[in-house]
Amino acid sequence: MARIRLISVGSRGDLQPYLAILLELQRRGHQVTMIGSVNFQAVAEAQAVPFVPLPGDFTKLLRSDQGLKLMQGKPVRLISDALLSELLETAHPAMEGTDLLLVSPLCLWGYHLAEATGCRLVVLSPVPIMATGDFPFLGFPASPTSETGGGLRRRLRRRLNRSSYRLVSLLKWRQDARVIQAFRRERLGLKPLPWGGAQSRRTPPAHLVDPPVLHLISPQMLPRPADWKASAALTGFCFLEPRSPEGAILSTPYSPDQDLADFLENGPAPFYAGFGSMITPDPEALASVVVEAARQAGVRLLLSPGWGRVLPSAALPTDVFLLEECPHSWLFPRVQAAIHHGGAGTTASTLRYGIPSTVVAFFADQPAWGRMLERLGVSPATHRRKNLSAEDLAASIRALASEPRFGQRARELQQCLAREDGVACTVAAIEAQLAGGRR
Repeated sequence: MARIRLISVGSRGDLQPYLAILLELQRRGHQVTMIGSVNFQAVAEAQAVPFVPLPGDFTKLLRSDQGLKLMQGKPVRLISDALLSELLETAHPAMEGTDLLLVSPLCLWGYHLAEATGCRLVVLSPVPIMATGDFPFLGFPASPTSETGGGLRRRLRRRLNRSSYRLVSLLKWRQDARVIQAFRRERLGLKPLPWGGAQSRRTPPAHLVDPPVLHLISPQMLPRPADWKASAALTGFCFLEPRSPEGAILSTPYSPDQDLADFLENGPAPFYAGFGSMITPDPEALASVVVEAARQAGVRLLLSPGWGRVLPSAALPTDVFLLEECPHSWLFPRVQAAIHHGGAGTTASTLRYGIPSTVVAFFADQPAWGRMLERLGVSPATHRRKNLSAEDLAASIRALASEPRFGQRARELQQCLAREDGVACTVAAIEAQLAGGRR
């Protein structure tokens, strides 16, 4: 069996699908270790997954001035040179004896550790990062440019779409190049990379030629672009849930407190509103807009404050319940619809549990997930946090509450996803890479 390490940093969405994959690899007999943000440690250790903590608590980073700017969609750098250097120095010793390294998109610097260790590399991404002409970087779902047909404008658009991936990769490399080049030379004993980084290498090491990129997205939700490299795949959504020793999915062990149970029982199914790890400079204002929108639409509401403590300054109405922690797998089958930030994990959960939703996007890939939900027919609109109004959100809530087509479509997609096992598919692809790399 193989010795497998996984490096991931970030928020809960950067933990749960990766932890699910490691647990399945562990169940199959592999020796696994998560090298991750210190804020992942309690959850990983509760699942009995060996853990190496990395510096940089993202609960604090996202509340910093830079973090707040990032949440506003500004092009800031959350991981400084000093922190990047610490990440590399901390992860390096944990790589000893590794056969295969798995990395998230925020940890592509793991490439250099894999090169020095001589192990294979697999990238696991919750968003499309392989270049395609179908849509630009973070511009999914597929745009009209992916349709068949000729024309100069279409060819130019497809070329620009593909170029956007290389440009993002180049900009990120140049941002980190000074630290990484020094680390390669002084700590890893490796030659420096070309000015354009790893993507510009003419002869990369044999074990790092076209590393597989496994996208943790259902192929039924996003068709695989025909122009992707053979090394890119869509392996399905990956959910962290209890499983039997044989791998069968078990029901989530959760007992709600009496107040939550009473609220759910004493009225129509509520809407859920939660923004996960997102931080806003004025959480009270966002909470007030959401509560007012629910009032205007005449629906009951479960409000989850999350990392950003999205809570109004005024007392909550009786038809709004404050929900601190509750697993989506237990909660979502009991709500009418969701209002969320459009994170990849939350979006996947709404689809898996058959509920329609509307996205209030903060930044990055979130608007794209909102557009995907619209295109799939389970969302009436995508909103932006920075200009969200109670009236606009109330209109979406009314649509979700009064138009059966959204719920019906959500249940249809739920049936489609029930036939998939993203964790098993991803692990099978990882093991195939291991088998191909054995000498």
